[in-house]
Amino acid sequence: MDSTGGMASVIGLLCGAPGTDVRSSSATTWSPASRTRGLLPTARLLGRLAFGPRAARPDWVHAHLSEGGSFVREGAVLVVARLLGIGTAATLHGAQFIVFSRRHPRLVRGVLAGCRTVFPLGPHAAARVAELSPATPVRPVLNPLDLRELAGVPASSRAADVVFGGEVGRRKGVDRLVAAWPEVRRAHPEATCVLCGPPGDVPVTDLPEGMTYLGALPRTELLGVLKAARVACLPSRDEALPMFVLESLGLGVPVVTTPVGEIDQLGEAQGVALTDGDPAHLAARLVALLGEPDERARWGGRGAGWVRENCSVESVTRVLADSYRAA
Repeated sequence: MDSTGGMASVIGLLCGAPGTDVRSSSATTWSPASRTRGLLPTARLLGRLAFGPRAARPDWVHAHLSEGGSFVREGAVLVVARLLGIGTAATLHGAQFIVFSRRHPRLVRGVLAGCRTVFPLGPHAAARVAELSPATPVRPVLNPLDLRELAGVPASSRAADVVFGGEVGRRKGVDRLVAAWPEVRRAHPEATCVLCGPPGDVPVTDLPEGMTYLGALPRTELLGVLKAARVACLPSRDEALPMFVLESLGLGVPVVTTPVGEIDQLGEAQGVALTDGDPAHLAARLVALLGEPDERARWGGRGAGWVRENCSVESVTRVLADSYRAA
């Protein structure tokens, strides 16, 4: 739970959320430093559930699933919890969930079919769950944001016009942004762009003029850089519903991104400019937003308003609590 990443942030927020009478705690089933891919912490959790005092058992186990080994680790926890008479729910975060479910339909069906409720992040995963397990209740829910945290973040002095946040690799589309940037600079010669995140498979040693790599920043520092930006950019090839996009909108920063995964449920009404990822089209989107301050402010205002209504941690936890009670 002390690792970086969208899923860890989501679980931390949900476990600490006020406003409902649901008491919750987190249990780790994976760690970036794990040599066994989470086998030992998963085994410890299974032991606690199966052999611990009955009075200490939870009423619910809510697993946060991605794909691959997650359906073995967290899937095993869900199966054991179900056999013990504990209510089970799952949130689907994986960028590759649909592809994985087509390769391993029996595994995915076996894990999800016994859940009392499944929470996908958008309509595509919801449709796939309904296809695999028609009897399983499905309720799409967005990832939560701590709006008070976002409001209290000071804008960084390391301001840039465009900010990218995520692993600096092809999956996140950094190569597309690098290819598009010279065209952005031709239209806006003083424009700057920073890449923030751990290194990936795109080199950062020879970036075009006006583009800088800041490395993997601490969360608060990244939010400060993002708050000072004019536009956030994430031209990914593969996503579920990234926290970077939601947090940018929550900070009032319009986003240029690609309609992959569940991102395509967003659009202009949410302050999101969608692009097919082609560098020329990506550049055109960035040039347009950088060149129109009033229009950019309107986009940012729409995004912030939509996030307040749909992504506050209070609203998301109410949805989860209502679903537990109704199941």
